[in-house]
Amino acid sequence: MKSQLPTLSRGDIVVRGNRHGIVVTLTKRRLLVVPLEWNPFPRHRADVGISTLAGQTIFQDAIARCGEPHWVSRDGQRFIGRVTPAIVAAIVQALKREEAVCQTELLPAGLVKSTLAFGPMMGSRGRRVGAPSLG
Repeated sequence: MKSQLPTLSRGDIVVRGNRHGIVVTLTKRRLLVVPLEWNPFPRHRADVGISTLAGQTIFQDAIARCGEPHWVSRDGQRFIGRVTPAIVAAIVQALKREEAVCQTELLPAGLVKSTLAFGPMMGSRGRRVGAPSLG
């Protein structure tokens, strides 16, 4: 007799051992899971605060680490809850944004225009000898 795989869907919170995660995408045998952490420090640019989007006490100070999603086997994952579609949409946006930023970081230096107010500063930025003091 074939073993029955757990019925999981997008937005489910799963746990395996002591690792919690939110299901973002699933196939027949694998799940793309974004890990959940409580009170993490320091925060990454792709983290999504779950406690601000869900008013439940279990998610107090919970962060979805969208910078490190990973594929896991469907076997052994236990369903413990579900998040709202707004949280799933925020996680998907963070994953897309992180992928775009990682692709930009792989480009060679000088190819992307700077977003600084004055542009890149070339040359020495040290103290000029004989310059008037601003203080």
